[in-house]
Amino acid sequence: MSQPGDPSGPVEEVIRLLESAAGPVNPMVLLVGPPLSGITRSMYEAVRSGLPHGRLYQLTVADLAARPDLEDLFSGIGPHVLWLDGLAPADLVLLGHGVLDQVLPHAMVLASVDAFWCDRVLRDGSAAIAPARTVLLEYADRIPVPFTLSPRERSRLREMGYPVSKGLAESLVGGENLIKHYRRGARSHPEGHRLVQAAIDARRCGIHRPFSEDELQRLWEARGGSPGAFQRALDWASAVPEGSTTGLLFRAHGGQSEDWRVLGYAAGADNGDHGHKARRLSDDAWKQARELFADAADQYALGIAAHLHGRDETARLALSRTVQVAPPQDPVAAAAAGALRSLEAEGSV
Repeated sequence: MSQPGDPSGPVEEVIRLLESAAGPVNPMVLLVGPPLSGITRSMYEAVRSGLPHGRLYQLTVADLAARPDLEDLFSGIGPHVLWLDGLAPADLVLLGHGVLDQVLPHAMVLASVDAFWCDRVLRDGSAAIAPARTVLLEYADRIPVPFTLSPRERSRLREMGYPVSKGLAESLVGGENLIKHYRRGARSHPEGHRLVQAAIDARRCGIHRPFSEDELQRLWEARGGSPGAFQRALDWASAVPEGSTTGLLFRAHGGQSEDWRVLGYAAGADNGDHGHKARRLSDDAWKQARELFADAADQYALGIAAHLHGRDETARLALSRTVQVAPPQDPVAAAAAGALRSLEAEGSV
């Protein structure tokens, strides 16, 4: 909702950085804010206004790292703009392990990261997270996306018939209504509440990708849920409560995917965003994530997040598992091996 021409808005700042790009290396612009602060909308507004003829690509960092043909990907008439949405801490480490150096000669990078993770990475002083800090401090122009609505945005939302709440995207989606629905579910629908909480905890453990229905059921059963009650739990978790436009769980890729995402705003509330009381991530949550998500990329994401939460034993186990199961030429394996060596060296001091 920030308007081009507003010198204090993130959209205008992104446009300025994109338009000023020159030379053999393109810029990386990182939008930082809490979930539902309107980051994605800011990105699309900036690209439409500042680079109307730009070619926009959206990939995950893991997919990007695995591609041997980056130069071919960004062939043809540019400018090329790569959108990396919702970077996890493990993504930042992987970008700093050489992936970003391969991309920036060919494409501008626009990315977003949750302020919670950005702060944790910047506060961490370990060598294991050093590549991520390098991305944040040396590569990226960081632009904070304010959560609080400006008076102009409040007026426009009222004119459009939306309920005005704390932030722009939060107002459009009804985030606070969803948080109330989630919290009330602990008593009114404990089965659904248990499922949502399990998915939120997996995200808080660093695994930001969508989950298949089978994975959700395994998370549910690991929390003591009955297999016969899973569908009822999923129906409640994905229902759209009054005053909202989505459920706590929703189909990925705009509803076109079979996989499910959990509302990042709810994960943020459990992290303590927007005045909500932070909920502790239990030992069981970390154990379940480590046992249920055996894929190398998931173990890597879990290991980096565990370190940032001060759980270095979990981090070492997960990173060791990554090194064991990932192909040796996989960039994820190299990043995990580097982080593991750093943790082991620091642990021996």
